[in-house]
Amino acid sequence: MVFIRSFLPYFRSRSPEKLSKTKLLFIIDGVLINAALVLTSGVFLSGYMIYLGGSDFVVGLLNNSLSWASIAALFSFLIYERMENRKTFLLVMLVLSRSLVCATIFVPLIFGLNQTSLYLVTAMVIIGNVIWGIYSIGSSVWMMSSFTQESRNAFIFQRMFWLRISFTLFTITMGYVLDWFGKAYTGFALVFLVSLALSLGDAVVLSKISEPVHKIAAKAHFTAAAFFEPLACRKYRLFMLFIFLFYASLTLSSSFTPLYLVRYLHFDYKFISLINVISYLFMIVCTRIWSRFESRIGLVRVFKLTGLFAIIEFLIYGFLTKDTYYLLYFAPIFAGIGNSGFNVFVVNYRYSLMPEENRTVYEGWYGAAYGLSMLVGPALGSVIMSHLPVVENQIFQHSMFQLMYIISFFLAAGTLLLAFNDHEPAAGQTSQPVLRNRT
Repeated sequence: MVFIRSFLPYFRSRSPEKLSKTKLLFIIDGVLINAALVLTSGVFLSGYMIYLGGSDFVVGLLNNSLSWASIAALFSFLIYERMENRKTFLLVMLVLSRSLVCATIFVPLIFGLNQTSLYLVTAMVIIGNVIWGIYSIGSSVWMMSSFTQESRNAFIFQRMFWLRISFTLFTITMGYVLDWFGKAYTGFALVFLVSLALSLGDAVVLSKISEPVHKIAAKAHFTAAAFFEPLACRKYRLFMLFIFLFYASLTLSSSFTPLYLVRYLHFDYKFISLINVISYLFMIVCTRIWSRFESRIGLVRVFKLTGLFAIIEFLIYGFLTKDTYYLLYFAPIFAGIGNSGFNVFVVNYRYSLMPEENRTVYEGWYGAAYGLSMLVGPALGSVIMSHLPVVENQIFQHSMFQLMYIISFFLAAGTLLLAFNDHEPAAGQTSQPVLRNRT
């Protein structure tokens, strides 16, 4: 009951849009598409690549491909800022992206389990996720423009609540499905086909939502100055540098987490899914708690505190082995508690630095910085792991992975503690958070 009561305020909208069709449809959109994305990324995609015989590097690289493929979104403003009506284009991009990724499940049926299938699946996933990166920029602007600034906050928390419920249900259900079919092809086929059905359902839902008009100047002229405007803003430039360093530090090891859990520790998918569910639940419960702390001690201080909570997960993974599997129950607790506030900070701070116009360019640069960190992380992590000492004892049974988690923890902690020391917003002084269609 405490859990339910903590979110009741977000179901009592303060605006006339309380029960609007647009609001309801965007919530359904969040439920459908985020569930679909979860089923073709992270542990599910990594498990499929392991089934196809992918190397450790390929599995680690594709684990975050949904994120690093967003680098391509840097130039998406060249498309969107020339379009007054974007809805049809966005729907085509959505269907094309999700169909490409989900259709990878048919490749082994045609070419068999061999290198050809592995290369083709890798290419389809990357291309599909690049298209998704471009789509997500436009869809975020579409959603933001559909609500007033006053009503947006309550709506976003409502949407966040329901899409995390969706994460939870589909993650745990599909984890059981994979184990039921013995981690064989049939299980992965069901997971990817469910994802495809959810994606197509989302396209239908979005087709029912009216799109705000985007006024484009008759003689729109895009200059180099407009493209590099985000880099000219010192605070935004430093923010993107922090994003790159922080997430690159974490993905040195986190890119290989599904690989480590499935291939090396031989954990069941239902067990891994349960761990993810624990994290989601703590993210849901703790969101409002951190919002109260923010009003008392300020946004930046809360951001650093939540970030430190979140990266404790990596320190715990540094001591995780087959014999210490119980540690895996504690890691998602810290991750959920920390990320529930940290993710809100990242969005709030980002949008507080953006001007009302030219947001597509700012979002593109942010996506590029974030995506580049997700690409550099696993590539650099693979190189570092190959040079780490091999230690075999009761504490370090897979020393390359475990030492990498510890390195990630200390690098991320250093980046976090050194960031934003020159700017501390007044307590409670934030912009409205906006949740993007990302897991």
